[in-house]
Amino acid sequence: MSNEWLEVNFNDFIFPIILIFFISWLVLLSKMQNKGILDKLNATKALGFILMLRTQKGIKLLEKISKPRKFWRIYGEVSLWVCRLSMLFIGLLVFLSIILFVINGPAEDPPPITTMIAVPGINPVIPLGWGIIAFIISLVIHEFGHGLLARAHGMRLRSFGLLVLGPLPLGAFAEPEYDELTRAPRKERQRMFAAGPSTNIFMALICFFMLVLVSSQFSAIHSGMHARGIIQHEQSGANSSGLEAYDIITHINNSKIENKESFDNALSKYSSGDNISLTIIPKDNLDSTMQLNVTLGDAYEYRYYNWNLSSGEDLNSDGQIGRDDFDIFLENNKDLFEEFGMSVEPGDAFLGVSQLVSSSNGIDRLAGPFAKDSTGNILSKTLFTPFHLMTLIFEPINNKGKAINSFEESMLVVDDEGISGFLGAENLILVIEFFFWLIWVNLLLGLTNLIPILPFDGGHLFRDMFYGSLENINRLRKAIGLKKWHPLRLEQFVNKITGWSSLALFFILILMLGLPYLVG
Repeated sequence: MSNEWLEVNFNDFIFPIILIFFISWLVLLSKMQNKGILDKLNATKALGFILMLRTQKGIKLLEKISKPRKFWRIYGEVSLWVCRLSMLFIGLLVFLSIILFVINGPAEDPPPITTMIAVPGINPVIPLGWGIIAFIISLVIHEFGHGLLARAHGMRLRSFGLLVLGPLPLGAFAEPEYDELTRAPRKERQRMFAAGPSTNIFMALICFFMLVLVSSQFSAIHSGMHARGIIQHEQSGANSSGLEAYDIITHINNSKIENKESFDNALSKYSSGDNISLTIIPKDNLDSTMQLNVTLGDAYEYRYYNWNLSSGEDLNSDGQIGRDDFDIFLENNKDLFEEFGMSVEPGDAFLGVSQLVSSSNGIDRLAGPFAKDSTGNILSKTLFTPFHLMTLIFEPINNKGKAINSFEESMLVVDDEGISGFLGAENLILVIEFFFWLIWVNLLLGLTNLIPILPFDGGHLFRDMFYGSLENINRLRKAIGLKKWHPLRLEQFVNKITGWSSLALFFILILMLGLPYLVG
């Protein structure tokens, strides 16, 4: 008899748990305030539910580091331009996300709600240990960046502090003297706000190049290719032969497989229906080899099935969707398919694997343009690096909370000599994980803070940049003989626009994230 009535799904109770926790936290904060405990802790409430814990620790160190004022002002100007470009990218990304949400509606099968909570250990893709370490380091350098630019422009700091919601750290803060901050020239204030996110972005870049340095110590235990997925279809010879994802393919018949080119060349000798022998190294026993007999499928039939399923249309206007339409589709896109090596004709051999990669793929995916076998000059690799860093954000999702997939990690080895031989592969993997999570959290923290919503740094930057644009228009009005807007009215207008736009964007983002769970 089924015991389904005893089964508990945590996701069914997440909203009540969050609500009970939130109410309990509000009651606790209220009691702590009434009994004077917050004053003793040098703490205050923000927005009614966030606790701001202040400390004087770190201010003396900050004062020493900020001494070369000219250097930090140049750093602030560079930071400002980095943040402006990043905000443009984030703005476009948010705009496109909203457009797609309006067109497509909420997702029908959203991921578990715990993936929306960026808390180590609760979010399944953020490990507890690495997550806590990376968040603490990232928050500290973020606020130190603010503090350094505040001191570089003569603004005094009242304190450093931590923002908490119950046991969860939400962020950190550097608290300049409010009067000095509001009286500071807008350009100096913008540099101060930009310094936090940009320091996170610069830290991510530094950690990436450290990761590249460590990754150069790794190589594959066995040469060959492995598939990250096996296609489930009647034309998939791999599926029917017993080949599994992450099994290393070393030979097709007598042809040695070392890279994608050698794989394609070997397979091109055969047609659909041919029987071939695959020599593989099983993923769960890398010290052995075995032979698999495979009957190759038809690549044309599989592509036709996919096309018909996803985007098939009546191209010859005969009232039916069939192979004639598919042939027209192939002919219309012939040049594109040839450019990417995706041309297909009836009878072409089809093994039935997806994401075919080399045995060193685990480390190569992290190193990106600086992987051992990558091509291109140093300039092109460097220019591609920011785009590659954005792809690293998805690695923990693909690898179940790790920088490298566990199977691909087992395919790697390090030299027996030098520091790599002294540390060994396992310890160097820990170093890789350390730098990876610093990259991941610093990018997440830096880019999230640049969303143009108050009180994020991006909201403050947007407000000052918006005000500066209106001041330029004001000067233009004066130049052409029109009456200038009064500075007080101008500031009131800017505060209203940025305040309401922050509130509207906040609720839109909450709606986009939360609606799939409410209607699902």
